[in-house]
Amino acid sequence: MKHATYPHYWVNHLGFLIRKQLVQAFQRHGHKVSAEEWAVLLILQSNDGLTASQLSDQTLRDKTTISRLIDKMEAKDLLQRIKDVDDRRVLRLHLSRHGRETFEQLAPLAQALIARSVEMIDPDALATTVLTLSRMAENLKRNPESEVGHGL
Repeated sequence: MKHATYPHYWVNHLGFLIRKQLVQAFQRHGHKVSAEEWAVLLILQSNDGLTASQLSDQTLRDKTTISRLIDKMEAKDLLQRIKDVDDRRVLRLHLSRHGRETFEQLAPLAQALIARSVEMIDPDALATTVLTLSRMAENLKRNPESEVGHGL
């Protein structure tokens, strides 16, 4: 079994590279924001008002990990927990003003890294890659316990 022949290896490898270089770029520009915090900023920027449970589902992180991350981000004034107007028992997550400003400063750095990662890749090949990876993810979501013998 050669690891480099599996797309899963490259997905994982790419994920590590992106997280590492993203955090380095943020630090070079004076921001102490982790890759996980960036992911939350990115999600809340377009889906402000999610619950912790919804955020856990979207990030594929367990609820304990998300709770700790939310606590940390709230302490950094990146987000706020606000009681739901219809159900006061529910806390919704909203970017703070500082969180929005931080997102606006970091977004160009993330976009530059993404652009660098797809340099000289044919747009059709990239579209096929995105489609293939999304289908692989859907396969795993649809059949989480299914065991298919493909040499792994």
